[in-house]
Amino acid sequence: MNSTKKENISIKKLEIGSGNKPMPGYVHFDIRSDVDADVVGDARKLPFKEGQFEEVFTRFFLEHVIRKDARIALAEMYRVLAKDGKLEIIVPNIAYFFKLFLEETGQKKEWALNKIYGFENYNEDHHYFGYDQETLTKYLKEAGFNKIQKIESKEKEEQYLAMQAFK
Repeated sequence: MNSTKKENISIKKLEIGSGNKPMPGYVHFDIRSDVDADVVGDARKLPFKEGQFEEVFTRFFLEHVIRKDARIALAEMYRVLAKDGKLEIIVPNIAYFFKLFLEETGQKKEWALNKIYGFENYNEDHHYFGYDQETLTKYLKEAGFNKIQKIESKEKEEQYLAMQAFK
């Protein structure tokens, strides 16, 4: 599927930044054309109708854009959500990786640096900003979201910050 077929999408769930590991049951959106995305484009201007989706999911995307663009992308996610629609967002927990960088040596220190700045495995694989719960909550509120809360999960561990918010 390409962006010209976007009006015919019947799935009510959107994944932004799906990359090489798309979640089943979602319309997959990515800026890269070399991954298995249904729609290729820029998250600052999502090619979907207002209120088209009941759920938006994004993991490890927001840190790859500068702060100004992150705010625009979050506002776009809000726009394409239906009333009472849910956003679930997962980002690296910058506080965890700063702590790891300061306390560790060798390979663990290098891994922390990669999580802070990006692995640089492809052109867009740079981290321009890091989030903790306070910062991400602020950005979500600015975009219009409410009922913002952290999602607690053993699977996501402290290295990742998973949050949900509603329109």
